[in-house]
Amino acid sequence: MGSKRERILHAAEALFAEKGFTAATVEEVARRAGIGKSTVYEYFGSKDEIFRQTLKAGLESYLDAMKGRLKQPCSVRDVLTAIATAHFNFVKEHTFTARLLADEYNDTPWARQWLLGLRERRIAMFSSLIRQGIAEGEFRLVDPRMAAEVLLGVLNALCAPLLNGKNDGKNKDAVTIERFHRGIAIFFEGILAK
Repeated sequence: MGSKRERILHAAEALFAEKGFTAATVEEVARRAGIGKSTVYEYFGSKDEIFRQTLKAGLESYLDAMKGRLKQPCSVRDVLTAIATAHFNFVKEHTFTARLLADEYNDTPWARQWLLGLRERRIAMFSSLIRQGIAEGEFRLVDPRMAAEVLLGVLNALCAPLLNGKNDGKNKDAVTIERFHRGIAIFFEGILAK
């Protein structure tokens, strides 16, 4: 089942995603991890530190899921679609972590700033790729940042049923990769008749 530290982080990830940072307690984290509260404090000095480490671990696993997507020898649309698909699969497979990383309005000021910074990094990455697609004639001339913000909004909307549903598998089955790809296609193709 992993080390005690990993068990604590896994339990905290699920609890923070379910209840939020403020409502969750160290006692609940310990109980969910199957250890005593004093053992939690052997590994972490405070609930705040547990939360920081949970977010850090979540970001690392998210970035690992994105690795290699930027260097594929294909169109920029294909690269953006691969990144979007990796994002969707990450949310589907790591729903608790994704909930934490998606919560830009977290009630902890440092976490809110950190998560807004993560959002800004993703927008910068998408903007850069869209700018490249414009330069190569693949995309029409648009504001790259606004297009990146719209793409991130589309991703969030398409993943929302996974994030908002219970982690029981029923909602995950209803949100298929085919539906996700249809939504991404609407982003690229728009809704105007040609």
